[in-house]
Amino acid sequence: MRVGTQDVDAIIFDFDGTLADSMWVWDEVDRMFLAKRGIPFTDEFGEMIAVLGFELGADFAIEHFGLDEQPEDIIEEWKSAAEEGYATQVMLKPGAFEYLQRCKEAGIPLAIATSLQRHLLEPALANNGVLDLFDTICVCDELKCGGKSNPVVYLEAARQLGVPAERCAIFEDVVTAAKSAKETGAYVVGVYDEHKQQATDELRKTVDFFITDYAELLGEESQPSHHQGE
Repeated sequence: MRVGTQDVDAIIFDFDGTLADSMWVWDEVDRMFLAKRGIPFTDEFGEMIAVLGFELGADFAIEHFGLDEQPEDIIEEWKSAAEEGYATQVMLKPGAFEYLQRCKEAGIPLAIATSLQRHLLEPALANNGVLDLFDTICVCDELKCGGKSNPVVYLEAARQLGVPAERCAIFEDVVTAAKSAKETGAYVVGVYDEHKQQATDELRKTVDFFITDYAELLGEESQPSHHQGE
């Protein structure tokens, strides 16, 4: 199947900010978490937590802010705050549902590689009617791989799909994660997310192909400027 400028045999998707408009949930969770402790929110903190996942993110917050708290208590606080939003309010990005359907109709194996915990991810997928479209789901915390600061979760997703990473496309919206994805040799597609506008230029430079909307991959529009380096 053609993805951007490359033919691929499988596709691996991030979820938050890539397939779904969900980063607002974490913005709210992060802001409430920090405000409760009298700490100002920064975009850098939000992106770091998104890459690290729950366990490493809790450790980072404790160390970075000098908190006298237990990681498991922070993780439970984050989970509780996010559960309702994911189960009932998080929606796929425009065109993502149709694109996933097209991939399955073409016989392309699909995976999710995410730092989001499964108990939040699967209800969101089910609520959007796409849970059954994925052949496998790989979660950073379950793999204990240190988040997406390294390519382990993508390599495991490719392994479970039975396709060499070099024959996969990986969709990501975070620069740090996209750089790790590139280490696998896969074709990396950057996805615009309004919650990370400041990092858009760097993401464009990092990936092989960049989209602002899944409609571009559905053939409804084509912009040459989406290619890397243009």
